[in-house]
Amino acid sequence: MNTKKSQGVGNAGNAGNGAGSELVREYLAAVEREASALSVERRQELVADLAEHIEVALAERPGSGRDILRELGDPRTIAATALQESGFGPGAAPGAFAAPGAGTGQASGSRSPAWLVVLLPVLAFGLGYLWVPLGFALKVAGAVVLFRSRHWTSGQKWTGFGLAVLAPSLMNVAWFLFSYPNDPPQSAYWTAIAATAVVTVAGAGWLWRVRGGRDAVAG
Repeated sequence: MNTKKSQGVGNAGNAGNGAGSELVREYLAAVEREASALSVERRQELVADLAEHIEVALAERPGSGRDILRELGDPRTIAATALQESGFGPGAAPGAFAAPGAGTGQASGSRSPAWLVVLLPVLAFGLGYLWVPLGFALKVAGAVVLFRSRHWTSGQKWTGFGLAVLAPSLMNVAWFLFSYPNDPPQSAYWTAIAATAVVTVAGAGWLWRVRGGRDAVAG
């Protein structure tokens, strides 16, 4: 576990005053206790990821520690998810505990990195004008990896999907319906492309900005 994550555990535990910080410490301790079957390294990584998420959330919403912990979910559920991904628990196949990466901080079913999730909508926009089926395929792939990613909460995934994938697609449909009967000038065509590009890049940029290491927290 790196130094930054170690500091995150301490900072999250000290965030707020009195009952708030005590709740956070008890919550993290409960997760660590429930995940005792994991290796020490994997367990510390899980707790550090949670602590980092709590620290960021408390900085954005001071005094809402209880709500943040409620949103994260029950410690048993979080621990059970981490155990299953590491090859333990009811969902694990026989002998999975010996699979490569089990208990070492690598999930048994690896997910796509954040940069790929953010890049796919941008590629879909650019390449889609060269070949529409390719652009559509990249948008579908982008949506799939986004909703499978651990780097965003459920709400952020839907927001990112709307901004980076759905909104540009609707703009393209609207342009087609407008341009087909009206034969607009070339300047209008390039203006529409520029507007769609701005929306796509803005959506991808927002996803990149709000990403976080939320392994086994946001599914």
